[in-house]
Amino acid sequence: MPDADHARLCRIAGKLAAVRALPVLPGAFGVEAHGFELGPPLSEAVVAGYEDRHEVALPAGYRLFVTELGDGGAGPGCGLRRLDTSCCERRRSGHLAQPSPYVPGPRYLDDWEERYEDPPGPDRVFLRGTLGIADHGCSLVSRLTVTGPARGRVFNLDHEGPLGPYVVEDADFLAWYERWLDEAVAGYDVGWFGERLPLEEAELVAVLAGEPSPERRARAGESLLQLPAVSEGGWTALTDAMVGDAHPTVRAVVWDLLRWQRHRHGRPLDDAEAIADDIARYARSYAPPDLEALGTLGRLAFADVLPEVRCPDRERRRRAAYRLAWKPWEFSREDLQQDVLVEVAGGLLDEDDPVLRSHGVVVVRQFGLTGLHPVLRRLRRTETGPWVLHNIEWCFDEPPAPTLTERGCSDDPPF
Repeated sequence: MPDADHARLCRIAGKLAAVRALPVLPGAFGVEAHGFELGPPLSEAVVAGYEDRHEVALPAGYRLFVTELGDGGAGPGCGLRRLDTSCCERRRSGHLAQPSPYVPGPRYLDDWEERYEDPPGPDRVFLRGTLGIADHGCSLVSRLTVTGPARGRVFNLDHEGPLGPYVVEDADFLAWYERWLDEAVAGYDVGWFGERLPLEEAELVAVLAGEPSPERRARAGESLLQLPAVSEGGWTALTDAMVGDAHPTVRAVVWDLLRWQRHRHGRPLDDAEAIADDIARYARSYAPPDLEALGTLGRLAFADVLPEVRCPDRERRRRAAYRLAWKPWEFSREDLQQDVLVEVAGGLLDEDDPVLRSHGVVVVRQFGLTGLHPVLRRLRRTETGPWVLHNIEWCFDEPPAPTLTERGCSDDPPF
């Protein structure tokens, strides 16, 4: 076993023992479920049998943890899952040996599932190459990559929503686990652990001010607000980013964070709506217009999406079509024109790209565009895209959904 892994494991064991010896346990999320107690470790024979059955070798740090320290119990969220509950027994044999496609970097958003996963069905292999190691409530989970380019790394996922995989910045399972333990004891906000960048305030302020990646700058803002306390300098960095960051999404995300977190930190946010209006104007002037920022601000209009869903760039069309298909509640009912919706949906159904065709089918369902049902029936006879076919069947499974004008938005699950 690597010396570094063993040293970290011994350090974790000592920290767990010290926490359990405290007169009052830290009040972190999930503690009432496990009390910082781990389950008994697994024997080498049990783990080797698991690996043989699934045709994989578990990542070294995780394997060391479950054989020498404990299997399940104390950990992020509601606690670590036991190894025998970490993957679904109903899945096809060999699914853990299939490489997971997700790599470190920005969070996979929007149509991540249609790009990287199989549609629902009896033979579906979902999140191949990964183990479920922690549940954080609702559909928020952490998974460990067993096979693939991010092997040994943990990623977070909202598996019933648009927030796709995000490979957290900790180098491996043991680093992730030790950071959770340290932050839980120190009083950090450890809900959906791993979303916060593993940096302290001064480093987070530096990322927020100068990191090239807008996604990481926005995450630095979120991470600052997960600290037990934010200094005057940290708060100034956040407000500066809200009004001055070069990217509209960073401004909008920080605005949204400050709007919800100001009471917890005892800080005012005067003129919040006026600030949102300013950010919205900036998002519309940006090239290309920032639909994500407008959605975060609650300022997105059909007129913002329409040019994007018709633009030559395929990725921009995908982003715009996704918002129209899966986030119809973002649009005012009075803002939508039925004849234009029919024209847009028909154009999506005629696209060469199966992701865009799939979104087009969902637009037909979400907005009750029954006049396009004959087009869907013709498409079903020739279509080869599995997600397109799945969504066509979903469209015809039940009576057509009411139009947005009638109902306001769709409550149907996206997957």
